[in-house]
Amino acid sequence: MGRSIRLVVVALVVALAAAACGGKEEAAPEAAAPSASTPQVVDDGSLAAGEKIAAPEGEVVLTVSGDIGTANKGKELELDLASLEQMRRVRVEAAEPFLKRRVMFEGVLLSDLLAVAGVPDSASKISLTALDDYKVDFKLADVRSSQMLLATKADGKHMPVDRSGPIRIVFPDSSSLGRNPDLWIWSVASMKVA
Repeated sequence: MGRSIRLVVVALVVALAAAACGGKEEAAPEAAAPSASTPQVVDDGSLAAGEKIAAPEGEVVLTVSGDIGTANKGKELELDLASLEQMRRVRVEAAEPFLKRRVMFEGVLLSDLLAVAGVPDSASKISLTALDDYKVDFKLADVRSSQMLLATKADGKHMPVDRSGPIRIVFPDSSSLGRNPDLWIWSVASMKVA
């Protein structure tokens, strides 16, 4: 009988302790793990909006023209891969519509590039043209809200021209624009802002 009394006393002490603590055990809130399909910053970069951009030393992979406030060759902004990779870089895993598989892309948010190029709020449209003259137009409001990426790497490697490089547009899974495969322009060579 002594053992039963001890069990009752232990149970009573536990019940009183639980009551003193509010009667409930609260789990510590867990931080939500970031989703690989949402752009995650991998490097804050050293080149930001408002800074002078030197003329590229390497091969020019992108020429930005039109309604821009920053130029390094006449009225145009020329960028090589090294210049792009000095900007804040992000990584996103996306369902690539042509390869039919998930790919880990890394690059610059197009909205960040527009800020570095000094694109004013009054601009409304951006036209991207590929090496083969394929052209895609976007409203600047869509660019700023969609988190579209100007990718410089796929699965950790720079992309050669014969593999959609050296730069291309990528959309996170959550982007409604990304559902249209015609907008996934690759081998982007120039960008004109109006």
